[in-house]
Amino acid sequence: MLNSKLKSSWQFLIPVFLVLFFASLLSGRVRRAPWYEQWAWNAVSPVVSVFSWVSHGTGDVWRHYIYLAGTAKKNELLTREVERLRQNTAVLEELRQENKRLQKLLGLARESFPESVAAQVIAFDPAAEFKTIVINKGGDDGIQSDMPVVSTAGLVGKVGPVFNRHALVLLIVDPASSVDVLDLRSRVRGILSGRGKNTELRPGYFLSRLEYVKQTSDIQEGDTLVTSGLDRLFPKGIAVGTIHKIIKGKYGIFTDAEVVPMVDFSQLEEVLVLQ
Repeated sequence: MLNSKLKSSWQFLIPVFLVLFFASLLSGRVRRAPWYEQWAWNAVSPVVSVFSWVSHGTGDVWRHYIYLAGTAKKNELLTREVERLRQNTAVLEELRQENKRLQKLLGLARESFPESVAAQVIAFDPAAEFKTIVINKGGDDGIQSDMPVVSTAGLVGKVGPVFNRHALVLLIVDPASSVDVLDLRSRVRGILSGRGKNTELRPGYFLSRLEYVKQTSDIQEGDTLVTSGLDRLFPKGIAVGTIHKIIKGKYGIFTDAEVVPMVDFSQLEEVLVLQ
């Protein structure tokens, strides 16, 4: 009974306080708020504070989100820029290395082979039956079959089939290759032949074989072999390889030797074709 009376009293008093509060707001006089206005304000201020806090909190979260989104975008742009600079650096380093190799190759051409054509290696299949490379110069550039091919390291081989804009080069490690060579120390002559398959010391790096050397000849492991010029194909004095291992037969008058070529074919990128 008492609760129902209190409830009825509050239902009557709340509208009265609100009317008095809003009526006071219409007054233009500056005065101290009466007790009922202060009571009404104290009643609604917690709710206003909660809404204000939620509003400010939402604004802070939104501003933080915008800041993080902007930072992420900047990081993405910076990452792309770093990647672009890294790629440019790699390209410049490749150009620098190529320029260094070409300068060395052109120096060899000026000093030893003025009548030569520089070419780039555009293909090489070390697993193929025939040990050949493809160069980017051909018949249109004056290239012909059987022309010697060299690098700054030594003898590469000779030109095989020729096309208009490219040509195949038969390497000295191919079984069909033979070069008349000379031991630089002892002046002993022999024939250097390719050994073909299963002769790789490491990928692209093969062995050749020195043949038709008398067992009484003075050859030693580590000796350097150069072209003799007597085969009328390769000019005299081009470095060919070094003797890796001497193999003496029990019978016969000849001995053989395994030879490591001067040229690392796996890293061959530019050559000179001697005209």
